[in-house]
Amino acid sequence: MSNNKPIIKRIVLFILIDIILALLACFAIIYSMRLIDSMELNFYFGESHAGECNIAQLFYASALDDFSSNEVYTEVFEDNVVSFDISEIDLKNDYLRFDPFNLKKEFVISKIEFTLNQKTVFLLEGKQLKPFVEKTKGVKAKWKDQGLSCKSKKNNPGIVFNRSFSDKLYRYYFLLNYVVYGIVILITMLVGLIQIFMLSDRSKGYTDNVSDSKRHLGISILLLIVIEVLLVLSVTVIYALNYFEGHFGQVPFGQLVYHLHTPLDGTDVSSYKDIIIIGIAMVTAVIIVSIILYVLLRRKHKELGYVLWLGMVSVIMLVCSVYRGVIHFEVIDYYRYTHESTSLYDDNYVDGREVELVFPEKKRNLIYIFLESVEVTFSDTASGGAMEENLIPNLTKIAENNECFSDGSAINGAHHVSGATYTMGALAAQTSGVSINESIVSNEALNGNWESENNYLPGVWTLGDVLEKQGYNQEFLIGSKGEFAGRSSYFKGHGNYRVEDYTAAINDKRIPQDYKVWWGYEDEKLYQFAKEDILKLAKENKPFNFTMLTVDTHFTDGYKCELCDDKYDSQYSNVIACADGQVAEFIEWLEGQDFYEDTTIVICGDHLTPDSFYINAQGVAAFDRRTYTAVINAAEGKKYNGVSRNYTTLDMYPTTLSAMGVEIEGDRLGLGVDLYSDTPTLAEKYGLEYVNTELLKNSDYYTEKLLYK
Repeated sequence: MSNNKPIIKRIVLFILIDIILALLACFAIIYSMRLIDSMELNFYFGESHAGECNIAQLFYASALDDFSSNEVYTEVFEDNVVSFDISEIDLKNDYLRFDPFNLKKEFVISKIEFTLNQKTVFLLEGKQLKPFVEKTKGVKAKWKDQGLSCKSKKNNPGIVFNRSFSDKLYRYYFLLNYVVYGIVILITMLVGLIQIFMLSDRSKGYTDNVSDSKRHLGISILLLIVIEVLLVLSVTVIYALNYFEGHFGQVPFGQLVYHLHTPLDGTDVSSYKDIIIIGIAMVTAVIIVSIILYVLLRRKHKELGYVLWLGMVSVIMLVCSVYRGVIHFEVIDYYRYTHESTSLYDDNYVDGREVELVFPEKKRNLIYIFLESVEVTFSDTASGGAMEENLIPNLTKIAENNECFSDGSAINGAHHVSGATYTMGALAAQTSGVSINESIVSNEALNGNWESENNYLPGVWTLGDVLEKQGYNQEFLIGSKGEFAGRSSYFKGHGNYRVEDYTAAINDKRIPQDYKVWWGYEDEKLYQFAKEDILKLAKENKPFNFTMLTVDTHFTDGYKCELCDDKYDSQYSNVIACADGQVAEFIEWLEGQDFYEDTTIVICGDHLTPDSFYINAQGVAAFDRRTYTAVINAAEGKKYNGVSRNYTTLDMYPTTLSAMGVEIEGDRLGLGVDLYSDTPTLAEKYGLEYVNTELLKNSDYYTEKLLYK
């Protein structure tokens, strides 16, 4: 009988060494991540910029005249300093261009500071900046003792810094970002080599015994299977994290939890096909390479050391990527908020059943158009948007000629709030004045049967409930499956809407049985079906509420239909422009109908586009992004002529009723405020950041009175 104790002891010893080294490597990488994230480049002005258009951009390029909107980092600043996160900037380029979009005719750049963990690494003040400035753009510049004095020729001046400046930054960034990782990689490689050679059976004579050799092979294969699973998991997490960080930005963790607990039937995966294929190919390649190396080393009886080393590398990758995900998606904040309580609902929620709502003698029809992911940002800067060229000229004109609650100088829109940053949350917020608290809503009691009547936030009194009580016929039209995220349940339970979705279109033979594009069918068909359904509703002897949701502008890149042109390089830009044309044609058609005079139309983006990759590429990430909003043909006497309102999608619930001529006691419903009134919104009263934070917290009022009946 052979003695297995020596080989087992050595395996246990090396596993312990692996664990210790993996933990040390993880600590080093996580610590370096924290340092990298704390790197900032600060530009100081010689005077306060308070009250101005405080937006600045930092472009980077390899050639002096090759600056592009695809290579830019945008930041909002206050007073006299703007800070850029160095980890967001590609410092391998030769040139940086600093553009402060302030409206002052003159300004002074007094100093530039590079900090690490809020500690100054180097500082350039006054004329010390001079050797690093290549040229200026759109300004008349003069060097003074206090720094570079600039007189703007335009509203977008720029200062280009030379290669020496980029090199100076890059040296510090390189040392921290790459050297630390390089050391960790060298250590893991060295440990791998040591293990591979020290755990060779033949070198110690263990393979002379057939029984020991088989037992050793069995151990290594078993470990390999376990570690391959770990390796696949770590590679998948890294790939997914990089994708979500690049394309979705700061998606709240609660939103991810919510969608994991709600019905996903009807989700379109075609837009993710390439991403999924690349991910599968990457994981498959990693598995194949790791197994080939195992086979090659097996021939030299060094496979056990390789397997243990591979396990250590997998642990390092997994731990560090999970840490990065926890920080990026603010999981700790989510946990903290779900264990705190708010009195926001107790202090501000107004139940529509408890206040007087007075309808006009002749009730007005309502057409409510939710535009998927459409925001004010897509308009041009001259109109109040952020784009150089207006992607939504028709919608811009509609907002300017009707009501968007601005001061008249630029179009305005609604901020979306926590729990309303995705479609179902947005639908609920705009029609009930209540957002979805993902930490509370995502539970088995609520999600047990989405198709049952009034199962979705049954304690809430919504726009649909109000209009049903007033005798309205109501329809909700969508080109995707209504079950997705509980939309059918919400609209059927709150107002007894007739839900006309993708499935209904097939059953009614509006589209062929096997027809499927994008999420179901495209908006070109949606608008045609909308015209047909509205005409039917208009023939009945009841007022109607027709609500529809578009889908072509959904992330990623949108759906490019036959109506779309190729005016822009980006498909998403072309789809947005196409959607603008389609809704404009639809509004023009409505204006020509007999029922138009008695119909109020509300057009709103449901939420901001989650495509942060597109937003960053356009260089508009720091813009005050708001959902598109326009109220058309409001009831007589409903004309807002005040200052620009700071409002959220929660305010659309009472505002819509008010636009229909309904007098609302106290001007408030849900958490929303009638924007035609002088009553301050929650955003105006408390500030948007406070409201967003409180909406994430637990609320006994929300749980006991709104979540359940």
